[in-house]
Amino acid sequence: MKTNTINHIKALLSDRFLTVLVILLVLVSLAYCIFIGISLRPSDLQVAVHYTAFGDASFYRDKWYYFTNFMALGTLIGAAHTVLTVKIYAQGRRQIAILFALLSLLILVIAWILTWAVLRVAFL
Repeated sequence: MKTNTINHIKALLSDRFLTVLVILLVLVSLAYCIFIGISLRPSDLQVAVHYTAFGDASFYRDKWYYFTNFMALGTLIGAAHTVLTVKIYAQGRRQIAILFALLSLLILVIAWILTWAVLRVAFL
């Protein structure tokens, strides 16, 4: 198991483009988590945590620490998608690994935009 992991990492490091994508994925994930950590403001008031056009109310409220779940999401996407990208590359599917890493970055960017919008409404 340990030798397989080391061999997979060595194989990934031999491909510069994919290595840069994986490093970028990890950095964007860390930046996303730092952004959320800096944006949180502890409060005794309940804040709007999400919005929907369906249901009884448009804005649903909860405690401020609900937003720490977004940090967990960023960490999970960064870690799991990095491991999956390395695993796909180790199977000899370079193009699919590159596509997966690019789509993972896109998912993080979309999550960042949505989180920013929710935080703007939550902490008016």
